[in-house]
Amino acid sequence: MKDCNKDIIDYHQDEVKLKSTQRNSLKNRRDVNRSRLKKGLIKNEDPVPDDNVRQGSDAHGTTIQEPCNGYDIDDGVVFLKEDLIGKQGGDKTPMDAKKMVRNAVDDGSFKTPPEIKTNCIRVHYDDGPHVDIPVYRKQVTANGSELHELASSVWRESDPKGVNDWFQDCLNARCESGKPQMRSLIRLFKAYCKCRPSYSLPSGFILSVLADERYSVFNDRLDKAFRDLMISFRERLNFDLSVQHPVVNEKLAETNDPACKKFRELLSTSIVDLAELDRKNCKRSQALKVWKKIFNGTTYFDDSISDAEAEEKKSAAACVAATPVMVKPYGSNNLCD
Repeated sequence: MKDCNKDIIDYHQDEVKLKSTQRNSLKNRRDVNRSRLKKGLIKNEDPVPDDNVRQGSDAHGTTIQEPCNGYDIDDGVVFLKEDLIGKQGGDKTPMDAKKMVRNAVDDGSFKTPPEIKTNCIRVHYDDGPHVDIPVYRKQVTANGSELHELASSVWRESDPKGVNDWFQDCLNARCESGKPQMRSLIRLFKAYCKCRPSYSLPSGFILSVLADERYSVFNDRLDKAFRDLMISFRERLNFDLSVQHPVVNEKLAETNDPACKKFRELLSTSIVDLAELDRKNCKRSQALKVWKKIFNGTTYFDDSISDAEAEEKKSAAACVAATPVMVKPYGSNNLCD
């Protein structure tokens, strides 16, 4: 396989992975929103949270750069079940709990008021990002374990901390020489899907679950590791399109999931495209054009492609100049010479 490892590492660092300034900005939004929520709850004489739980790509470190600053920050809020009691003395319904959080966080400072979604409260910021606040209630069971339930259309079992622990265990099991390559690969696959906005493709969580299933061995070449995992993903989805939640007993994708089916088709096309890099005489410029196609027309590789083409043209010209010229013998009249 034509070696483009440095190019893919640079692409990941420059165009995919969050910069430290971006991470700090998102952290500040999360912290300010937590403070706003707590103040609002106290003002409204509602119970304050027992805990907050970072979730999703923010907690897992797999957030990727977004055009137009369109970041999604998932930050769950946990209440004790005994604190979520309605006016009549019964348990608050999921909608009542979400309304309580929505009212507390809506301090009048937002151009677009916070809205109630099926599984969270969404807080919009004018410059692009939004914070999703899933609402949980917690109770301690008879055996001393904690049970978390998410305020959805009904109260349903969930385990946000368990998901975070699961992902950290995944990284720890595959971290070689302090290099968590699995996290980099998940980011690259999220970018691979994100750069095709017209397609319905699997969520970042599903990509993480698939990576847990299929990624095992560290490879010094990130470009090859990405391709190998792409092939392994396709094999997995050829066998079964369904995806099981790693912590609770529910499916993230069913047997005929259309997003996973489209992802499998896309992987098959890309695997064929990447076969070009196996040709013995594959040029660097040709290989980079394939990677440009893999990431759906990104302009990131354009300068490198131009440099490679110029170098290849120069090398070809030097080769021609160094080739001996065959001179016909004097006096030959053979028309076939």
